[in-house]
Amino acid sequence: MPGNKINLTRDLIIDAQDRIPALNTFLRVLVGLGAFVSIVFVLLSMYTTITERRKEIGILKSLGASKSFIISVIEGEAFLIGILGLLLGFLASFLTAYIIQSSFDLQFEFSLIWILTAIVIAIGGSLVGALYPAWRASDIDPVLVLTNE
Repeated sequence: MPGNKINLTRDLIIDAQDRIPALNTFLRVLVGLGAFVSIVFVLLSMYTTITERRKEIGILKSLGASKSFIISVIEGEAFLIGILGLLLGFLASFLTAYIIQSSFDLQFEFSLIWILTAIVIAIGGSLVGALYPAWRASDIDPVLVLTNE
């Protein structure tokens, strides 16, 4: 139609980013805050798990398990938690995008950069969050734990 302008959805996103120069900074801060909260959540969850399994860890130590073995077992568990969280997050994202696309006729673009960022944050955050509890678990004295139980 003469006199009408057609705007593509991707142009609207670029226009919004140009109009709000701090939008990318805000999004990065939001992602960083979410990553920090996730790391603290993993740390607290793993610490609670280690506290509840002190006797089992003491038995492993009394049977000759090394510090590195105990750390690797706990870090492996944290890795699996990170993978599971990543898969559930991707499933929720794609499902939500599908629902919004079918309801409002909007298009979503999942960029490779954000997918890789999600992978690094999920797996890296779970491993970093489990480091302190794993280190504490590797220092458990089996004699003290088994005599108190």
